[in-house]
Amino acid sequence: MTHLDDIVTRVILRAKLPGRKRGREVAEELRAHLDDLVEEMRSQGYDDEAAARMARMRFGEPQEIAAAFASVYAPERWARRIVQATLLCAASTMVVVVVVGTVQSIAAICAAQPILSTLREIYQEGFGFGAITAGYCSLYAGERLFPTSLAKAALPSVVLGLCLAAVFACAIPQHAALPLVAFACAASGRLLQRLEMPFLWLAGTALPLLIAWVLFGPLIPCWEFPWLVWLGLTISCKALREIVRLFERVLLADLA
Repeated sequence: MTHLDDIVTRVILRAKLPGRKRGREVAEELRAHLDDLVEEMRSQGYDDEAAARMARMRFGEPQEIAAAFASVYAPERWARRIVQATLLCAASTMVVVVVVGTVQSIAAICAAQPILSTLREIYQEGFGFGAITAGYCSLYAGERLFPTSLAKAALPSVVLGLCLAAVFACAIPQHAALPLVAFACAASGRLLQRLEMPFLWLAGTALPLLIAWVLFGPLIPCWEFPWLVWLGLTISCKALREIVRLFERVLLADLA
C-alpha cells in the first residue's frame, strides 16, 4: 500500500459512510483525485516523490475530510439505521408472537381446551409481546452503542423500561405487572447471553419472574410458579438470539 492509499484508507475508516458500497465509491473518487493532483505536480516538473508530497499537502488533513464526509452522509446513515432497526423489531415481534402462541396452543391442547381460548386476553397479551421484543432489542441496541461498557449497554433498557412502566400503568393498570416482568426477563436474558457460559442465560429469563412471584404473588391466576410463561419467554429469547445473528449477517453485512 502506497502512502496515498493509506491516506484514502484513513479517510474511509473515519468517515462513517453508510455502507461498504458507498465506501468503495468514495474511495475510488478520492484515489482518482489524488492521482490527478500527482499528475498535475508532475506536469509542473516535480519528480515522483515531490509530486506525491505536494499532492498530500493540497489534499488536506484526512481527519478533516473524513469529518466532512461524515456530516454530509449523516442523514443517509441514520435513515439506514432506522430502517434496519424497524425491520429487526418487526421480525422480532413476529417471532415472539409465533413462539408464545405456539406454546399457549400446545398447553391448551394438553389441557383439553379449545385453542381459541388462548385469544381471550389478546389485548393484554399484545402488550406482553411488545414488552419481550422491547426488552431484548433495547439491550441489543445498548450493546451496539456501548460495546465496551456493560453498565452503559443496559442504560437504554432501563430508560425504556421506565417509559413502558408509565405507559402500561395508564393503558392496562390492572395487568401492567406481567408485561413489565416479561420486559425485564427478555433484557436480562439477552444480558446473560453475552457471557461465554452455556445455559446461564436461562437464569436471566427466570430470575425476574421468580422475584416478582415471590414479592407480589402469582402474576397469572395460578398458585404455582408460572412455568408456561417462563417457557414462552425462554424460547422467545433463544429465537431472538438467532434473529439478531441473522440480522448481523444480512442487514449489517453492508455496513462499513
